[in-house]
Amino acid sequence: MNQSMNSYMPVRLFTGKGCIKKNEGEFAKYGSKALIVTGRNSAKACGALDDVTEVLDSHGISYVLFDEITQNPALTDCMRAGRLAASEECTFVIGIGGGSPLDAAKCIAVFAANPELDREGLYSLVWPKKPLPIIAVGTTAGTGSEVTKVSVITVPEGRKKSFHHPDVFPAAAFGDPTYTMSLPLNFTLSTGIDALAHATESYFSRNANEISRCYSVRAVRLLLPVLRELSLFTSEEDSAKLGYEEREALYNGSIYGGLAINLTGTCLPHTMGYLMTEQHHIPHGFACALFLSDFLRINEQAVPEIYECFFAEVGVTPQEFERIISSLLSGVHVSVSEEEIAQEHSRWINNSSILKGWGDISPEMCDEILRKLNR
Repeated sequence: MNQSMNSYMPVRLFTGKGCIKKNEGEFAKYGSKALIVTGRNSAKACGALDDVTEVLDSHGISYVLFDEITQNPALTDCMRAGRLAASEECTFVIGIGGGSPLDAAKCIAVFAANPELDREGLYSLVWPKKPLPIIAVGTTAGTGSEVTKVSVITVPEGRKKSFHHPDVFPAAAFGDPTYTMSLPLNFTLSTGIDALAHATESYFSRNANEISRCYSVRAVRLLLPVLRELSLFTSEEDSAKLGYEEREALYNGSIYGGLAINLTGTCLPHTMGYLMTEQHHIPHGFACALFLSDFLRINEQAVPEIYECFFAEVGVTPQEFERIISSLLSGVHVSVSEEEIAQEHSRWINNSSILKGWGDISPEMCDEILRKLNR
């Protein structure tokens, strides 16, 4: 068990109600023109876009809006937005939204500084110029992208492909849980489960240390009570029952989860979950959660002492943890054919994320985990 406390997280983080306007001077540090990166509707609907543009206007900062980011952001869109930022002579990038706009903002910042780059150049991680500064404004409680050096982008073949680089840490991040108040139930569930998966996978990573495990435990202790409550909801109207305190717990839990995976990366559930999103269009958080139970059983056999510590520290039994996951997944159904299993087999060979986990997880074991989804 890694006892080190090695850590690096250079993001200036501001959270709480009204944190953008309370710290509006932060925006003036990064130049005179911003590219704002969002999806079509969410940043507008929750009020975050208005808050940001009001602050920019008050400081005389001009901006260009790129609001074409979809779930699972496409590399081609990021390249296009980066070249737009370069042609408009933007000096920084503001991402507003959940994981998709925030991850896209990181990628766009690279292309904005290096508009001549192609795909190979991006993933080489050797960039002629440093990416533009990034400000991240979170509007969901899931990915923790506000505090990580990771960007997950969908390449033209339809697969998710991430890159990690310290130069894409946001310079500043703002997290006002108020922006999550209007999220629909299914989106709240998916993002909350994603945060729980981050914390759980990180705890059981071979890269985990004393600090990352502290982040993981705090995340789970914040997330589980709210997810337990959510598991009892039966209709969209129920999401209105979540008050600010519960939304804040989910948001803060997602930040702790992001801080954890920033040090460790993710493991098997995220790796196999990407397939479920790419091929079966299952929302990301639910897709990862499909594999959490198997991941925990592998760790129970491989590292029983870590397994026991995890449940002792998060204050819940393994049975209750899995019951909550099962309840949250009750509406998710997927069938995987033998043809698909064979086709994806090579994906699990020497996969760096899977190898971060404990135990001897073979590609054949991954095949069997997929087969279990049909039962």
